[in-house]
Amino acid sequence: MDLLRQFCGISRRFERVVKRALDIITAVTGLIIFSPIFLLVTAAIKLDARGPIFRTQRRYCYDNKPVRIIRFRPNTRIGPLLSRTGINGLPTLINILIGEMSIVGPCAYFITPSMILGERILQLAQTDRLRPGLTGWAQVHGFWDGSNTPEAMRRQIEYDLFYVANWSLLLDARVILMTLFSSRAYASNQW
Repeated sequence: MDLLRQFCGISRRFERVVKRALDIITAVTGLIIFSPIFLLVTAAIKLDARGPIFRTQRRYCYDNKPVRIIRFRPNTRIGPLLSRTGINGLPTLINILIGEMSIVGPCAYFITPSMILGERILQLAQTDRLRPGLTGWAQVHGFWDGSNTPEAMRRQIEYDLFYVANWSLLLDARVILMTLFSSRAYASNQW
């Protein structure tokens, strides 16, 4: 039994290393591919208004630690277009590259999840720390942090809890495929 636990421990660590490597590769590739869009949006924001190109949003993970998510500043004439197309979230690839986020993971919330579900969240946070994701199990099921009712947020957290409890590279692959081919994931794009 101890040998099996040791093997599973090694396997879990290996999966985490692979997940992080895939995050880095995806973030670098995305930053390269979308660099022309980055440059165009940067120029448009600078030409339209003074001030910073990016803004940060403080969000919270399961361990109640804040993450500052990087986004393009929306309060310009092109802001609505950036939001509708999801381009405003492209700078989030920087968060992924520096290790604050992952491509797939639980949502990052505007308020601490423990405010909604209390100790259950905190216990889970201590057993398996996963970075918040650009997409996730809750998002592909139509739930994201823009949920405007306590019941919708509870359901979103339940989907995130399922993800955290059942995380694997195969589940990540499933979430990515569902994100690419699901209208619900686009309709609930939190970034």
